[in-house]
Amino acid sequence: MSGTPVSAEHEDADGRAATPSADEQPPDSQAHSEQGEGATPQSEVRRKPPLRPREVLRILFYAFFLALVVKVFLVEAFGIPTPSMENTLMVGDYLFVNKFVYGLWSPRAVPLTGIRIPHTRLLPGYAAVQRGDVIVFEYHGGNTAVEQPSVVNYVKRCVGLPGDTLQIAGKRVFVNGERQQAPGTATFEAYTLVKGEIEEGIFPKGMPYNKDWWGPFIVPYAGMEIDLTLQNIDQWRLFVEREGHTLRFTTDGHIEIDGKVESQFRVGRNYYFVLGDNRDNSEDSRYWGFVPEENIIGKTMFTYWSWDTTIPFSRPFELLGSIRWGRIFSIIH
Repeated sequence: MSGTPVSAEHEDADGRAATPSADEQPPDSQAHSEQGEGATPQSEVRRKPPLRPREVLRILFYAFFLALVVKVFLVEAFGIPTPSMENTLMVGDYLFVNKFVYGLWSPRAVPLTGIRIPHTRLLPGYAAVQRGDVIVFEYHGGNTAVEQPSVVNYVKRCVGLPGDTLQIAGKRVFVNGERQQAPGTATFEAYTLVKGEIEEGIFPKGMPYNKDWWGPFIVPYAGMEIDLTLQNIDQWRLFVEREGHTLRFTTDGHIEIDGKVESQFRVGRNYYFVLGDNRDNSEDSRYWGFVPEENIIGKTMFTYWSWDTTIPFSRPFELLGSIRWGRIFSIIH
């Protein structure tokens, strides 16, 4: 019968298999005998049991929750869909925005949707908005809208602070009588509109302004008192309504705010004047008015990705070839 061969050196005189001495045992056998009969092999000790589905779901939930907290309160990524900030920001740029620099706010929309919800400031910021900051803010609507039905975000450059007297004269920006240097990346068309030429859709309604000649106008601030007359009621109506009030004039020539006859309106919030760096191709404060402080989301940080978004994913090699490597990780000024 065949069997496991046994070497002749390990048989005794009676022909029985001899048991090797401890010194003659192979190293593995010695180690096994020292561990004891009930010892677990080393390979089995190192083997980890697979994660159960519940544990995997728990890890994914914690990761999602952490990412959501960062997005809602600290840093959020935004994409640039229009050329209004060229050449500072290009269509196809993707950037990070610091959301707590000007203050920590509760969510203004249901996360991952544009559905508006009431929001409030939770903590003050560590810096104030400065002239020249490139900011992201909630767009309140065009020159006839009190509020957008859903949250829409814009990015522009702040040029006027609360209480500043702002004027645009022949495309040149003046703040409190001093000319402001345009950013080096700003773009302008050669043609300039004539002073006094009224441009359709300009803000505020009824003023003889256009995109190249605007103001002078004081950027509203909290506590500012505005004299209201039948001559300027159309100019201020939208602003007052955006402050949360109703405004109308009566048949006997009086102005009513929230049903009470008033001749002055006291501003309740601070506001900012913003412009796009593509000055002749930007819908900004010249067209839809001032940005209230509570609508400011944060300050842009840097571009983390940039490519030509007009190229479809069905042409992957062309899309990859459009990557603007020089813009990636560039600081936004």
